[in-house]
Amino acid sequence: MRKFRNAYVSSVILVMFLFSSIYSFAQATGTIKGTVKDANGQPLQGASVQVQGSRGGTTTDNSGNYSLSAPTGKRVLIISFVGFGTQRMDVVVTEGTTLQQDAALSDVGDLTNVTVIGSRNASRTRVQTPVPVDVIPISQVINEIGQVDVNQILNFIAPSFQSARQTISDGTDHVDPAQLRGLGTDQVLVLINGKRRHQSALVNVNGTVNRGQVGTDMSAIPATSIDRIEILRDGAAAQYGSDAIAGVINIVLKKRTGLLEAGISYGGYVTNYDKNFALYKITNKADDPSVKVTDGNTLQGSIGYGFGIGKGYLSVTGEFINRLGTNRTGTYTGAVYPNVGGVNRDDSIMAARGQTRNTFDMRVGNSAMKGGAGFYNFGYPIGANGELYVFGGYSKKKGEATGVYRYPSGIPGNATTYASNVFALYPNGFLPEIHSDIIDFSTAAGFRTKFNDWNFDISNTFGMNKFEFGVENSVNYSQFAVAGNNQTKFDAGGLKFLQNTVNADISKKYNVLQGLNVAAGLEYRFESFGLISGEEASYKNFDVNSKAAAAAQVFPGFVNTIGDDKTRNAKAIYIDLEQDFTDKFLLTGALRFENYSDFGSTLNYKFSSRYKFSEAFNIRASLSSGFRAPSMQQRFFAKTNTLFVSQGGILVPVQAGTFTNDSDPARILGIPKLKEETSQNYSVGFTARPFTGFELTVDAYQIDIDNRIILTNNFTGGNNAQLKAQLDAVGASTANFFTNAIDTRARGLEAVASYNVRFLRKHSLRTTLAMTFIDNEVKKGSDGKPIIHASDILVSSGQLANYFNREDQSRVEVASPKNKISLAFNYKYSKFSVMLRFVNFGKVIYLDPSIDPANPGVFPMNAFNGNQRETLDQEFSAKTVTDLSLSYQIITPLAITIGANNLFDVYQDKHTHSGNMSTGRFVYSRRVQQMGFNGAYYFARLKLTIDTKK
Repeated sequence: MRKFRNAYVSSVILVMFLFSSIYSFAQATGTIKGTVKDANGQPLQGASVQVQGSRGGTTTDNSGNYSLSAPTGKRVLIISFVGFGTQRMDVVVTEGTTLQQDAALSDVGDLTNVTVIGSRNASRTRVQTPVPVDVIPISQVINEIGQVDVNQILNFIAPSFQSARQTISDGTDHVDPAQLRGLGTDQVLVLINGKRRHQSALVNVNGTVNRGQVGTDMSAIPATSIDRIEILRDGAAAQYGSDAIAGVINIVLKKRTGLLEAGISYGGYVTNYDKNFALYKITNKADDPSVKVTDGNTLQGSIGYGFGIGKGYLSVTGEFINRLGTNRTGTYTGAVYPNVGGVNRDDSIMAARGQTRNTFDMRVGNSAMKGGAGFYNFGYPIGANGELYVFGGYSKKKGEATGVYRYPSGIPGNATTYASNVFALYPNGFLPEIHSDIIDFSTAAGFRTKFNDWNFDISNTFGMNKFEFGVENSVNYSQFAVAGNNQTKFDAGGLKFLQNTVNADISKKYNVLQGLNVAAGLEYRFESFGLISGEEASYKNFDVNSKAAAAAQVFPGFVNTIGDDKTRNAKAIYIDLEQDFTDKFLLTGALRFENYSDFGSTLNYKFSSRYKFSEAFNIRASLSSGFRAPSMQQRFFAKTNTLFVSQGGILVPVQAGTFTNDSDPARILGIPKLKEETSQNYSVGFTARPFTGFELTVDAYQIDIDNRIILTNNFTGGNNAQLKAQLDAVGASTANFFTNAIDTRARGLEAVASYNVRFLRKHSLRTTLAMTFIDNEVKKGSDGKPIIHASDILVSSGQLANYFNREDQSRVEVASPKNKISLAFNYKYSKFSVMLRFVNFGKVIYLDPSIDPANPGVFPMNAFNGNQRETLDQEFSAKTVTDLSLSYQIITPLAITIGANNLFDVYQDKHTHSGNMSTGRFVYSRRVQQMGFNGAYYFARLKLTIDTKK
């Protein structure tokens, strides 16, 4: 930690020194203000207003008014709004004065907003960019949808983005994994205001989609603080560095001044699901297996205001969310109480105690989450071209999820010394709980200016994430050897990660042909990761002679086996060129060299091009290389977890130790040393505007990734005395590791079609059809089997199937939707508006890791089909979810919205094999993901908007 403090203080001093040096270049500014209306004189709320060549900008209020500071001299003002033609106006800004510049936008023009992502020094509309970019105006759409956090909003708006909440998966219940183009959650880079965002401290180690990966917790950023989100769907490691293999997500914070925004939303799930599906199947009962459930009530409240500080701005947003959990568990069909003399006594005991099988329900669904966050965005002009900017925020969340129910029949009976003590405390068994305490903090400070036509930008960005675990309603079995020791609550420790990034960027536009943009820069990044030990009772085995699992049930506590926090640094230099050869032909190129203190250097490139055949038709293409450095979490995470592993369709608890890649167990097994992932990206596409109001973009891509990092499955000690001793030392029966195991290829086609029309003066309709088709695969040899990177020791050990198995392969290829189609209609008339959206999630497939499809004789018996031996493999059909919302502007500052997500209460397919249901408890699969399995959600939202400048 001392090393980090020194590095951080040094970087801050460097930034402040450069601030003071650059300050001497500051020049004067003026103000531009005005009103933006449509051709019929109606004000346009949310129109984008920007000065060309400046990263500043604003949006219009609900009366169409705007105001922004601009450098003095001749400038180009760009005003755009979805469904209208973009207007560019030459203006002359004079120091200390205010220029009135109104605009009337013509109906249904280029349908695009100005974006800066993907270019270091030029703002372009998204049909002009040489690579695909989605621009999502979150500040507008959030008022018409029921989703309240960034991941879930994007999941239903951006087809290339996929995220579904997980269940019974430890920490992953509390931070939703997310994907772009079906790739890893750590293969997409997240920025805020163009600056690198830090990752979560959590690494996903349970059997979920994105297992073994580390993501960015975008739910820590209040959706109500965001102006827009730009999604660059193309490899960009040569521009932005590590992780940008699938693309880049840039979150742009609000900066509007004089606007007070407050909102409150409330909603919950009202649904029917087949809770008794397995029970009725097994007992041949013909009754309706469904039950009605109301749960998952969610309250969101937010308030934000943009302060005008001189000619600068300070936008502050606070948000609170209280989300209750959901439960879609099935009725348990297994043994509840221990048999006596081979006789099941469940019915008699439950009758005597006034119980039913529902008394022993698990909680299979969304975790509960309560938290608050505050974000700010500050900018202050200095002179004509300078701006000092600071932004960031703080969030704190507390979550609650559960594990697998510990039934009395499963409490270890071989250790009678403490079994009776456990029964005395929990006569009916217990459902252990995992509690999370997640803190996230970030702040960025920088200064940008212009001198002799060069743009300078220097900044320092700091971020940290701490994820701590608690266990409640549980026991450490070995602790109960002593009567009266009834501890049920444990501090299980946690994880911490921090990152500090210093950037210095310059850019300039030269009058070469139609314009040459030159950009270059330096980056220095420092990262630190550490383990936080839990209390002794959370992990210790107090009775070494016992065969029962030690440590707190559901989540053994962390033991800091890595010592001091582990650190590394990365240094980078890049150059980025954009040449407009003519008004039709654009060619860009980027080159980036990066050196990591822990694995060495990498050099990456990118070329992209756009050719404009006419105003109505462009083609574009790109070619790039990329890389992703092993995350600090993947290098140093070490822990023993309780995993429930499927063995012939039965979930069996296993104490699985995750060891570092350079540990003794890894050496014994010959696990290869971790190295960076590398990629080659190719894309080609076109944009078309064949007639007024219609826009079409189509892009095809291929991404080849070598040396993808996975988390292996569980190796046993077997006959290897060395490995067995290592496992015994940490109370584990198996071991797994992070390793570069596979090469993959991702191919896909993405298309977005939009049509906007205004009619009868006050009526407007925006129709958007967005599609993505994905084909991801693990590269295979001539025999059709996956190519696995493994050592000779592993190959000869007979445990290669524990390295990478069928389920691991399915997570890459088929466990997430291979296609996703969204059709949305947005209708508006005067004060009334309607949003209707259909989202189709493509089919997904589960592949059983333990069964050889070529040998049906070993298939487990299916109790749903006369105990026939059948494969656990299952294909889950595509599903379409319908969202509907109605909004009305009650009075000028107050609007109300009511609506439903998943209006028709659609669920994923149920399991068809009893072996996948864990004795009836998992009606729906948690191993594959589409839209989740919570059912219909109904909500209401109030939004107050007051322009204090009026």
